[in-house]
Amino acid sequence: MKNIRNWTQIGEPFSIVPSPHSHIISVVVPLPSSSDLYQDLATKMQVIGSGIQIKSIEQIRNPRLEGLYEFMKTNVAGQCPQSNTKERYLFHGTKTDAVQGITDYGFDDRYFSSSGRWGHGAYFANDPRKSHDYTNLNPQDQTRVMFSAKILLGIPSVQNTDNTSLNAAPVGYHSVQGTGGQYEEYIVYRYGKALPYLEVTYTA
Repeated sequence: MKNIRNWTQIGEPFSIVPSPHSHIISVVVPLPSSSDLYQDLATKMQVIGSGIQIKSIEQIRNPRLEGLYEFMKTNVAGQCPQSNTKERYLFHGTKTDAVQGITDYGFDDRYFSSSGRWGHGAYFANDPRKSHDYTNLNPQDQTRVMFSAKILLGIPSVQNTDNTSLNAAPVGYHSVQGTGGQYEEYIVYRYGKALPYLEVTYTA
């Protein structure tokens, strides 16, 4: 775009994703491959292996989920020192047939994993190699999908041994940070504490 007013940009550029029509739950809009957000995420994904190819990174806009997430963020902030919600951007791998459900309805606690090391919760990782293990191939085009999600860790309970009986964070905590394995895992147990933000389609 030609700068006819000779303005100087302050800060990083960002994309504006319009709200979906009232009859549509969510929309996804491709990120420009030249954007810093795209490049940063694509670089992080490279640890999966030398054969990985990013097909698209799309930003998700879902006003209902965003409203719920902001409500939970305010609630968690009121229970944390210095109102620090410890919001993190973490990875979540999923099966192809679950992608649209997550985009539309988020990480619904009715469908949380009950077979994880820390009980019945939604599991996330800061290393995409861990999340990659939970993806599968789309038989139509051989792609996989992984989400980059915003997570409210709040006050995390750090646990280095398995506790499969958990269906909520321990009293006084908002999440669980599971350690002791090859990868750290982060688990939330309540709907609205995780927001699907970016949808990454790739081959590997």
